[in-house]
Amino acid sequence: MSDWQKRFWSTTASGYVGVVARMLLGLLLFRQMFEQLSPTEFGFWALMWSLFGYGILLDFGFGFTAQKSVAEKTATGDIAGLSRLLATIFWTFVGLAAMLLVVFVAIREPFLTRMQVHAEDHVEFGRAYVVFFIGMAMMFPLGLFPEILRGLQRNDLANWVGTLATVLNFGFLSWGLHADWSLPVLMGVSVTTSALPNLVAVFIAFRHLPGISFSPALFEWRSVRSQMGFSVAAYLITFSNMLMSKTDQLIITLVINVAAVTIYQAGYKMGEMLSMFSTQLQQLLSPAAASLYARGDESGLRNLLLRSSRFTFLLVTPCYLLSAVYLEQLIQLLTGLDTVSKDTWWIGQTLLFTIYSSQMTNSCSKRVLMMCGEEKRLLYISLVDALANIVLSVILGYRFGVLGVALGTMIPTVLVGWLWVVPMTVKKLKLPLSDYLGYHLRGTAVPLLVFSGILATLAVGVPISSNGGFLELGWRGIVCMVPLAFLGRKVIRGMSRETEA
Repeated sequence: MSDWQKRFWSTTASGYVGVVARMLLGLLLFRQMFEQLSPTEFGFWALMWSLFGYGILLDFGFGFTAQKSVAEKTATGDIAGLSRLLATIFWTFVGLAAMLLVVFVAIREPFLTRMQVHAEDHVEFGRAYVVFFIGMAMMFPLGLFPEILRGLQRNDLANWVGTLATVLNFGFLSWGLHADWSLPVLMGVSVTTSALPNLVAVFIAFRHLPGISFSPALFEWRSVRSQMGFSVAAYLITFSNMLMSKTDQLIITLVINVAAVTIYQAGYKMGEMLSMFSTQLQQLLSPAAASLYARGDESGLRNLLLRSSRFTFLLVTPCYLLSAVYLEQLIQLLTGLDTVSKDTWWIGQTLLFTIYSSQMTNSCSKRVLMMCGEEKRLLYISLVDALANIVLSVILGYRFGVLGVALGTMIPTVLVGWLWVVPMTVKKLKLPLSDYLGYHLRGTAVPLLVFSGILATLAVGVPISSNGGFLELGWRGIVCMVPLAFLGRKVIRGMSRETEA
């Protein structure tokens, strides 16, 4: 049995505990903030945390390189070489964080003005802005350590710590909202709890890598020079992916105004949750692929990609269908709105389908192919996709408003995924497209048909109330998912078995 199969369920289970906690507590917290913050405060908060996603761009691909190098060098026992590499990356990150903090503090006032923050809010928003970027500067170098855990294939430990941080974040922010804490204090609490997983990852990494050192004396730029090609490709791919997933809020702010981000967020949140759910299935793919590729195990790579892709198809498809059918009630549950506008509903459906299509075409393939020498081709695909995304979002945003921005994201994502990434994947696997699609349907067609039949029966025969609550949505999901899990048990068990049943 491959290493990735041995740890698949422990990693996946811990990941799902974390994602369920983030979904449930995030839903409750989102609703509290949506109701208790003004539209401008909520839009500012959403914009700041959307910028947080761009922080990964500052690692210039070295975080991904660290993950790959840890997987390779621990296998060969080259701890000295690994120490030089990781120490060089860490202290480079420290220097970058210090410089960027100075830059962002310097541009605070022009930034707030450009974001159309009202004059009476400048002082409070300015303080929250400074708190946010101080926290980001402290978190940035520590972000290397979760990548080390991924290289060690110990995502399970990081997942449990992340779940604890989620609970603390919810508890303190809920308390603060009800106690009417100021925006800077709320931001400080949020940043501190978000940093907890990185801090704990430091101790776990040192425990699992005896002899590792991060001494500044080990700084040696030539130790990472050999990895520069991979790092640059990984960086640019990450950059393009971030443009596709995080730029919409910024485009809405610039094209319309910051308050309009609130409308977008109401529809966007369900797509984000679907993405959170599906990515838990794929945590081990990159380090597992790096290990298999280094050993020249083509059969293992093929097995890894096909099984993980089919498993994703089996579990993500019903989650998408449930979310699409009950989207109005889910948005109401999420936001507390009495009625959901047609625009918000269409934005939600558009972004939900965008995320689903991306998971079907890109999620598993890109993670595996990236570690198999295909980074340059993936880079080209990602850059084309990102450029088309930005151009269409701006053009359609001016023409159709917030919905146009969502359409500008959906169109290139769907076309590039199905017409470019999927053909590239089947070529790499040396499979006809019909065989590739047939493999995905084997063991999943019947469970999904039964699921769809039950869902359609409930939707038509037992209509949900216009303001269906969590329990009503929950029992419908359980009634649909239990038969699917039973009928699809062979595919599910196949993720931890050397041969399929």
